[in-house]
Amino acid sequence: MSAIADRFGMAIDRVRSYDRTLIIVALILFAAGILFSMAASPAATARIRIEEAFYFAARQAAYAALGLLVMLSAAALEPKQVRRAGTILVALCLPLAALAALFGPEVKGAQRWFDFGVFSFQPSEILKPALIVVWAWMLSESMKQPKFPGRLVSLGLMALAAAALLAQPDVGQTALLLICLAPMLMLSGIALRYLLGGGALAALGAWAIYSFYPHARERVDTWLNPEGDAAYQVNRALDAIAAGGVFGRGPGEGVIKRSLPDAHADFVFAVAAEEFGLIASLGLIAVFFVLAFRGLSRASRLNDGFEQLAAAGLVTLLVAQAAIHIAVNLSLLPAKGMTLPFISFGGSSMIGSALAFGFCLSLLRDRPGAYLFPARRNY
Repeated sequence: MSAIADRFGMAIDRVRSYDRTLIIVALILFAAGILFSMAASPAATARIRIEEAFYFAARQAAYAALGLLVMLSAAALEPKQVRRAGTILVALCLPLAALAALFGPEVKGAQRWFDFGVFSFQPSEILKPALIVVWAWMLSESMKQPKFPGRLVSLGLMALAAAALLAQPDVGQTALLLICLAPMLMLSGIALRYLLGGGALAALGAWAIYSFYPHARERVDTWLNPEGDAAYQVNRALDAIAAGGVFGRGPGEGVIKRSLPDAHADFVFAVAAEEFGLIASLGLIAVFFVLAFRGLSRASRLNDGFEQLAAAGLVTLLVAQAAIHIAVNLSLLPAKGMTLPFISFGGSSMIGSALAFGFCLSLLRDRPGAYLFPARRNY
């Protein structure tokens, strides 16, 4: 009995070591994902002739339950185990992302998934948090040992990931990974001239993508001149956001969502804005702001370079992805199939987001000697 009591006590202490603010943020996002999926599901099922009105909502709830399990499992890892898990996942998912571009089924002009009938799997969603962990490991080693080629290895992995993603093609995920890698390189102490050179290469790459990827060029041109059928979905999303007003039409009362093809996925923010209004939209944005502030402020106080870089990169991944999704819904960026973490429908997206959040909880929890000075838990 004493052994059981000791284990129970250790489990309680472990739970208490997690940051309470981040736990609350995660629970809000899981709940919001189910709620907004319930709002979008009837319109989506009616459009593709599925009899069960809440088909997508039920599956999203199942994905959320699985995501919660993944998050808690990842949070239970020690930092060394996080590093090991990230390395294994990169070794598995990077080749799978390349294979998906070659053998995956084509959906809307892209090959990003493996279809197993009952479910589909998108390797890039798992690859993203895993890559950030490996980058943090490589960059932290280069900080400890100046001759260690950690930055070159990180850039090499970025190049391989970009090649696999652009072959699918998935320009948005490639840009998202670059957005995460750039500040990590800065934090690792890379020389300014290399950073400026990398920025120039990124600009050249953006021009090349615009020039040689007709799909990307069409989306940019449509964003600059939002007229015609190509801009239909973005314009309907703007109409939905405007129709919601301050307080929204009410749960289930949305009208414009019925003519929004990706209401349950890429444009779920617009559905939420129509039914729950400006207040709920700003509330959701505020949740991601709290995630950014709390996560980065705690990461900045960590003693270990790997833990600091990995936590900062993972928080950047979740927040930047949310920012891109919302910006697309507001027509501030060209249309891109970027999911809203924890909110948009999709099993791979949910698992990838939960994995990233779980790694954050593990790296940012209170541990003896982890922080430069004791973390203030209530601010």
